Amino acid sequence: MKLVSVNIGKVQTQPWREGTLSALYKQPVKEVVSVGKFGLDGDEQADQKNHGGDDKAVFILPEVNYELFKIKQPFGFLGENLTISGLDETEVCLGDRFQIGNVLLEVTQPRSPCWKLGAQAESQAEWDSMSFLKAYSESGRVGFYCRVLAEGEIETDMSVNWLTRDESQPQAPFRISIKELFLAKQFYQTEAQWSLLQSVIKHPALSSSWQKSINGLLERK
Repeated sequence: MKLVSVNIGKVQTQPWREGTLSALYKQPVKEVVSVGKFGLDGDEQADQKNHGGDDKAVFILPEVNYELFKIKQPFGFLGENLTISGLDETEVCLGDRFQIGNVLLEVTQPRSPCWKLGAQAESQAEWDSMSFLKAYSESGRVGFYCRVLAEGEIETDMSVNWLTRDESQPQAPFRISIKELFLAKQFYQTEAQWSLLQSVIKHPALSSSWQKSINGLLERK
């Protein structure tokens, strides 16, 4: 596994809906970047209610997703901080950890795509806003957020060590893939998905925002 791109975005006014502040579009950088508790040095978020914070400090997208969604733009176009090869959301699970140099990250939740991502994708000839969001969501291949367990420095082309929780340990939580978790929360159509949501709120790695949101779903059921 390799860190194929490190991407940073600044808040800019985008033309969407007659002018929208966003830092969704991120650009690859080649220099060494410091990673702190709240994310990459120099990266910004326009909507700090729904983006950033210690539970969503770093957003990771598998490299293969650019091919999957026919995106021909440079990495960072879909809003990810780190583009990584050799993984996807069918395999990465809540609570998995990634060691990149001296930086240690822990997976906390899938991404929740919003209309801004659809607006961004409209610049691709293959997509309009709604069809992209539909395909993106139904695939469950949405990327995932991480919290920073150990701060440090990273740069493009570093190797990535994927650490999964040891299920042989008595206190290890069950494993649920990012794809499975996202589809359960997004669509909650089957009893199996409801059961999964009931169990996942007890997972120690789950972000506080997703724990609150899933609790709300369960209370309304």
